[in-house]
Amino acid sequence: MDVAEAAKEVLLKEGYFSGERLIRDQALLIALSKIEQYKAECDYYEHKYGSLIDDFEAALRAERGKEDFQKEEDLDDWEFASAALKWWTGKADELGSA
Repeated sequence: MDVAEAAKEVLLKEGYFSGERLIRDQALLIALSKIEQYKAECDYYEHKYGSLIDDFEAALRAERGKEDFQKEEDLDDWEFASAALKWWTGKADELGSA
């Protein structure tokens, strides 16, 4: 038995009758992994600053006349993680309902 046939047999045994279903399931696993990654990053910043991102950003912008480069950098990273979390959550929802 060659590798392709062995792989096909394994997939069939696991209930994959089409490549599309396998691809969808693998994409969903990737999406769920990314959700956990970005959720952990958002949780880290929420814990670090004791606030939600919108409240933190408002407080940071309200500090007139002084710059805190660490907080600005954290806000950039937090905003990226928050946007990525929303995007991956949307993709997981799409894949999960397919």
